[in-house]
Amino acid sequence: MVKMAFKIADVEFVPGSTKLNFHYLKELNDENKNPLPQSILTKNVARVYLIVVDGVVKKIGGSQAQGGIKKTLEIYRDGGVNGRPGIRSFGIWYFLYHSILAGKNIEFYQLF
Repeated sequence: MVKMAFKIADVEFVPGSTKLNFHYLKELNDENKNPLPQSILTKNVARVYLIVVDGVVKKIGGSQAQGGIKKTLEIYRDGGVNGRPGIRSFGIWYFLYHSILAGKNIEFYQLF
């Protein structure tokens, strides 16, 4: 269980596709259960995120990209197949895709 960050999304397999679907939570709460606005997902601030698979942190990342955490995580939706993704980003997508095919639970968390 992640205690130092707040959950922002669940990941879902899209049948017949190599894309993953991100279900961002409608009601966001920080790690102390205080409510947060939806705008936190698109706010242009430095952020740290966690990718958690079956309750285990598998990746800790950081970004200052424009568009907030939603934009940061977008590369993991399809591995960047429409552009020129870095090998690391593609590798993370590959790991997530095969984890979801194996029936594992994938969640995204954020530190703010």
